[in-house]
Amino acid sequence: MKANELYQQGFDRGRKGFYQEAFEDFTQAIKLNPDYAEAYIARAHARTGIEDKQGAVADFQKAIDIYKARGRTDIADLLLTPLQALKNEIEWDNE
Repeated sequence: MKANELYQQGFDRGRKGFYQEAFEDFTQAIKLNPDYAEAYIARAHARTGIEDKQGAVADFQKAIDIYKARGRTDIADLLLTPLQALKNEIEWDNE
C-alpha cells in the first residue's frame, strides 16, 4: 500500500475506535514517507486512544518540526495547543 492509502485506512479505523490498528497504519505510512506530517498528527491522536501520551507528544513535536522546515509556521503554531494540552495532562497524571 502507498503511504496515503495507509493514512486513509488508519483514519477510518481511528474513527471507529480501533486506535491500535490505526496507530499501526500511521506507523507504516510514516515508514514509507518519513516527512508525512499529517500521519504524525493522526498517529498522535491514535496514541492518545491507546494511552500513550508521551508518544503522542513526540508525534506532535515531529509534525511541528516538519511544518516549520517547510516554512509553514502557521500550521506548526496551531499544533502547539494540543501539544501543550497533552503535556499538561501528563503533568497532572504524575501529581
